[in-house]
Amino acid sequence: MFNTVQIICASEKDRTILRGIFRNLGTDAVFSLDLNDALAIFEKASPAAVFMVDGEEPPAEIQLRELRRAAPFIPLIPLLKRRDATRAVALMKAGALDCAQAPWTEEELRPICRKALNVSGTTLELDTSALRRRRRAITLGLAAFFAFAGFSGGFYYGFKRFSPRAARPDTFALPYAHPTGLIVKETSALVSDWYSQGLYEHDLKDFGIKRVTSLPEITPVAMTASADALWLAGANGVLEKRLLDARYTPVSKTPAFAPAPDSVCFDGLYFWTADSRTGTIVKRMPGDALAELKSFKYPGKKISALTCDTRFLWAADGGLKALVKLSLEDPERIISRTELGPYASRTLKVAAMAAKNGRIWFAGEDAGKGLVFFVNEPK
Repeated sequence: MFNTVQIICASEKDRTILRGIFRNLGTDAVFSLDLNDALAIFEKASPAAVFMVDGEEPPAEIQLRELRRAAPFIPLIPLLKRRDATRAVALMKAGALDCAQAPWTEEELRPICRKALNVSGTTLELDTSALRRRRRAITLGLAAFFAFAGFSGGFYYGFKRFSPRAARPDTFALPYAHPTGLIVKETSALVSDWYSQGLYEHDLKDFGIKRVTSLPEITPVAMTASADALWLAGANGVLEKRLLDARYTPVSKTPAFAPAPDSVCFDGLYFWTADSRTGTIVKRMPGDALAELKSFKYPGKKISALTCDTRFLWAADGGLKALVKLSLEDPERIISRTELGPYASRTLKVAAMAAKNGRIWFAGEDAGKGLVFFVNEPK
């Protein structure tokens, strides 16, 4: 509805205050506890504007970015908990229509709310005009169109009813452009992005975002998981061990490795790191320090990313444009190599890999856009 607004607020006290204010302003307020909750009900709520309380997790900048991707034209207004003109300017540069300063009152929010609803209304009216113009143009061919549509509809219904369902696609577009780490679980996938310093959890069926975790203290360049921990490799060469809790709490750090690895994986017994610039693969002891056991020279042309399972090491080779299978006992020996079709795109840059249930997954960039794709494990 035109007067429906969505409010992202985790604090029950703040929710009570805002509920009364927006009720008096004549709006229908729909509350969400966090960004994930907001995205989950966004389409159903169809808000005319979104208000978010600044200072909660994830940061307002990330909320602005993700909501802008979901609805590019919707007005977004952060609610500042304290007066800060510098902060307000920064958020408006990040995409906010305006910022509401503290303390929150009807007098403070009334003009901002009216402005947001007017902007939303104007946008909808412009879209409706365009649709009306299209309808007038289409009217000239209505008779022929409906005759053809009737025939096509019957044919399509029969085809869909008696034909097998199409296989799911093997490629997914990402709403961010710089993925660096990939972990595939039974029903979801974790992807790290170095530019936004975020960890994104996706539903494995359609790769819709289920949860976003901000990582402001690290620039992740690689990622893997053991049975009880998540491991993140930073741009400084340090690997962080984190708990598998809601916030991925850090528990330990390794010394800075040189060269800094940009791939890391765990085969169930040992950790492996790789550096794409030098083509170095290192086998490491499990433990907080990940002490080096032995170093190997990659035997292919150009290692772009590395992963492993309990049987093999797998590498994406940008020089060979292939998936390369290596031995865990002797990584300097290529067991097999299989051409990768996506490398037909000359702009593809694979940055991360994962192996799960007979599939090899890849994350990377292609023409400035992030993507994830998989291939069945070569026999």
